Amino acid sequence: MKKVFSAIVCALVLVSLVGCKKAEQAPGGRLEQLKSAGKIVVYTNPEFPPYEYVGEGGKIVGCEIDIVHKIADRIGVEAELVSAEFDSIIGAVQAGKADLGASGFTINDERKEKVDFSDPFIVSVQYLVIPENSPIAKVEDFAGKKIAGQNGTTGFMMVEDAINKGILKGKGTELKSYNNAPDAVVAMKNGQADAVVIDELVAQMLAKKNPGMKAIPMVKADGQGLDAPEEFGMIVAKGNQDIIDIINEVIKEMKADGSLTKSFEVHQEASSK
Repeated sequence: MKKVFSAIVCALVLVSLVGCKKAEQAPGGRLEQLKSAGKIVVYTNPEFPPYEYVGEGGKIVGCEIDIVHKIADRIGVEAELVSAEFDSIIGAVQAGKADLGASGFTINDERKEKVDFSDPFIVSVQYLVIPENSPIAKVEDFAGKKIAGQNGTTGFMMVEDAINKGILKGKGTELKSYNNAPDAVVAMKNGQADAVVIDELVAQMLAKKNPGMKAIPMVKADGQGLDAPEEFGMIVAKGNQDIIDIINEVIKEMKADGSLTKSFEVHQEASSK
């Protein structure tokens, strides 16, 4: 028994020593890894102007991208922007492929279970892009209509919920999914949809860019939206509070010095051309 006990003790000591050695060799936190790599990998869907879109020379730009570059500067690294499908970005952040997700993400409880959010950088509401002569004025008018939207966005999901279990249930409303809002607008212009649901600034930009279209708030007959106004934030993998702290500092400073408002104005104008 003594020999067995001694063997067990030795094994435990060996395991402990190996564990300590691994701990000594373990790399620093994610923030330190970013600094060591000299870059922060940012996944975005550049089909959401003025937040993110493809500008001159094929460069990804936008008001949210301006925040991203400020964050990279604060950390002391370069921002590596990666174009991705919107509904793939949360998974990429979870898997460690992306250090940061910046693509107009609405902060909600479902997403909070998967990733950590920054403080909001803007509050938005859902709008509709419709032909100027459209009879649609409220959600109840969706009955018997085809509504288009970007897959994975909150506006799309709001309409989906209204069809499945809300005020549009049994009303003959058809919801059509597209990879991005501009594609949805093209489909509407081709007669494949009656309206496009998307966030306020994006809707206003699309209406301005497409003659014969207009943007209106998506509200019910009582004047209320299908859900409360939405707050947009950036996402990182869970447990990276040090990175979140830096993002929040940048957002706070850009709000305070007016540069965030200026960025929205510049990119809303640029993306409407």
